[in-house]
Amino acid sequence: MDGRIGFALGGLGGINAHGVGFLEAARALAIEPAFITCSSGMIGWVADWLEGKPLLPRLEEQLRLGNRFPPPFHWMNTLWIAAFGDPASFRPAVWEYWHRWLKPLDWADARTLLDRLWPAQVYVPRRTPEELIRIAAVMNASAIPVAFNSFQPATGREYLHLNPAAQVVLNVDLGEVGGASKYLPITGNAVRGALWLYFYGFDDGANPDGLVDGAYHRQFIVSELHGCDRIYIARPRNSRWDGRLPQNYFEVQDFTTDHWFNAAYAAELAGLRQINRLLAEGRLTGGAFHPVELIEVEVRRQYGFFEYFLEERDVFDEAFRNAYRALTGKECAG
Repeated sequence: MDGRIGFALGGLGGINAHGVGFLEAARALAIEPAFITCSSGMIGWVADWLEGKPLLPRLEEQLRLGNRFPPPFHWMNTLWIAAFGDPASFRPAVWEYWHRWLKPLDWADARTLLDRLWPAQVYVPRRTPEELIRIAAVMNASAIPVAFNSFQPATGREYLHLNPAAQVVLNVDLGEVGGASKYLPITGNAVRGALWLYFYGFDDGANPDGLVDGAYHRQFIVSELHGCDRIYIARPRNSRWDGRLPQNYFEVQDFTTDHWFNAAYAAELAGLRQINRLLAEGRLTGGAFHPVELIEVEVRRQYGFFEYFLEERDVFDEAFRNAYRALTGKECAG
């Protein structure tokens, strides 16, 4: 993979405009990566990009549906999504909530009452089985290696789902365990699990494989791109906290989410950065190792706790410009 580049795209709720801007900049420059890894909400966007579909029209439709209230009432959009769901991703689990009350209560176990009053399931995913199968089919047909992850809480195991091209590049067999990950194929069920957010609940009937979104475990899949010379990492987060430090409960929750994702991200890059340092110091020699350039394309703004599912056009535009600059070393003329 000498001289080739990898894309690592991280999903986070509905903040996908950043990753979409990065992908569209790569398309505009006719750049084809040697490997793409993605997580969470970016999985569907990567499939559309691989299929050659223009991404901006779909994003603009989501912007239209999600931004019902103009400034200065823009903050009401997040309340609308909380109450009525995201048209592209999930709906409130209202029917499921009341249906749960029809089941018998075990009065000897206080947890059953808590399960009724404050269930884990708050929303229900909207993607159809046909859409999940389509995403899997597009990725499996791609000549570009593609990988995404899911997580199995019951076993504590990350599953890394690979298309056939990725299996060849990584030289692994399906079912094989490598480090903390188990390699599995890309299927419709795998896509469903990789998009399964915590607030969809943990009902075996709705999610029989018991998988959850892999971004909770590892938002960025970078170590598998070690064969590339350059890795572009499209991050929908800042590396630092921008603005005042938390002063209320919801800002503390936002801070916790930031710290959670950034800590996992730092751990993911630690190995590659250590190898880069040892190579630069001449303490690691031999043809088995080579330096890898890590290029981050980050969101510059600080998102609030209620903004994780609210797309914005200026995020796309900024990501496009920043990605264009990172990919070419030049400013975008458009």
